[in-house]
Amino acid sequence: MIEIKNISKSTTITKIYELKHQPFCDFKIECKFNNLQYSLILLTSDCAKNKNLMEIIGGWRKENEMWFYSQFVVTLERTTKWFKERVINAPDRLLFLIDVDNEYIGHVGLFRFDFENNTCEIDNIVRGEPKFPGIMENAIKEMMNWGKESLGLRNYSLQVISDNDKAIKLYQKLSFIETSRVPLIQVNGNDGTEWTEAPKGYDQNVERYNLIMKWDEK
Repeated sequence: MIEIKNISKSTTITKIYELKHQPFCDFKIECKFNNLQYSLILLTSDCAKNKNLMEIIGGWRKENEMWFYSQFVVTLERTTKWFKERVINAPDRLLFLIDVDNEYIGHVGLFRFDFENNTCEIDNIVRGEPKFPGIMENAIKEMMNWGKESLGLRNYSLQVISDNDKAIKLYQKLSFIETSRVPLIQVNGNDGTEWTEAPKGYDQNVERYNLIMKWDEK
């Protein structure tokens, strides 16, 4: 039996940092969906200066805000700050734009690497434009294949809100299965609301759950 070694945390973090600090469009995953050629373009640090790009990402967030755990007023400044602090400065996060003939239609990402088990989460799956049915499933597959080949990942997990039926069906098609669910409650913050884990013993009616799903490769 061939022993599969754990991926090196320091090596992987360094690689992710270097990838995210290249010029935008220097790193792409070339993909094919049926007869369509498209690319997953890594979002890099210089994208924070691209007002048009930040507005596109912010607009997608606003259109899909009900499926995010946090709801707040989306602005260019807030999107740019989030991108710098939560994407670029996050040591184990990657976000890819789906580019079809120079048109961006959504993004997919990886986040929260578990270096002991060689796994990470599928993250920030957002369809921005209603084109090319089936391409989101294909884009996630391509990203997962790249993660296995280039980062040494062996498995994946994800989190999704329980009433996001469309997303759940997509993940099930990708062979993700539910492993647990956590009740959520909505709380108010200084600048919005957030769906967060209910305290233990919470016995009131629960509207939503956080579904934890794990990839079960056939």
